[in-house]
Amino acid sequence: MLHTSHVSCCASLRQALLQGWQQSFPLHSSPFRQMAASSGATPRELLALCQDLHRKGTLQLVLPTWGEQLPRTRWRLAFAPAGDDTPLARALGALPGCFHIERATEPLPGLPSVWAEMETSDEASLGSQLHRLPMPPVARIALSTPAPDAPACDDLDTARELEAGLQLCSRPYAECARRLGCSESKLLARLLTWRRSGVLAGLSLKPPPSRVPQPGLLALWLSAPNAQSLQGLHEHPGVERVVTAPGDATWPWRLSVLLHAAPQLALDQLRETAAHVGLRSPDASLRLLIEQPRDQALLFRTQPTHA
Repeated sequence: MLHTSHVSCCASLRQALLQGWQQSFPLHSSPFRQMAASSGATPRELLALCQDLHRKGTLQLVLPTWGEQLPRTRWRLAFAPAGDDTPLARALGALPGCFHIERATEPLPGLPSVWAEMETSDEASLGSQLHRLPMPPVARIALSTPAPDAPACDDLDTARELEAGLQLCSRPYAECARRLGCSESKLLARLLTWRRSGVLAGLSLKPPPSRVPQPGLLALWLSAPNAQSLQGLHEHPGVERVVTAPGDATWPWRLSVLLHAAPQLALDQLRETAAHVGLRSPDASLRLLIEQPRDQALLFRTQPTHA
């Protein structure tokens, strides 16, 4: 029979794990020993719980969070209605670069019904991934691009191994180094260099994204906002995403705003938000279900996998 104090300790430890070591998984040869020192558990207990949670699907492997200095381009894509959009959404979710999908619950004539965001290392990678979809996007825009002189990743093999996930074992870096054919000390030195230079923000141990779609609302304007309204949107707590564009054939909407909102409150929230920042009513709005296939895009493990 377990003592109450032990049960309480396990519950506390489980809660700490599910909240995650956000970008702070130790860059150390014995990371679980370091983590155990601050968690009130032994390294063996901590590791066993991590392995158990991973088997149950409630904890991911140790994954990288790439830093701002790693060159990549973020894209927003829009797809025309095609009757049942489930096959398209499933294909998008399988693309390594896709991390965000929006599906209109009540599609409107003349408007895309599926929207997605991706990050890729370059436009060639975007093109090769889009070729795997059942249909091409009808509109796309680059939301952010790397500086022209930004250096490319200097060790693709290590980057790919990181995106595969460090194993939940007592010496995860040694295991990764073994697969790479190098020493653990060399691998740790490379990761520390990446973190100092901003290529790597850190490593995380956390639950996977929720598989339950979240409700939202997408509002679209064909005219550009003034600077004051735009600033107000960026500062408004209910606004998830703001996209501005020149308004051309490749992306006709000069302003797009995404709100996280319950369906029964979405339109009222949109009206209040627009009034608060001095915007007129949008030219169109779509109720959405928002899906997150992964925490962040895979930039290096981009080849298709087969079941």
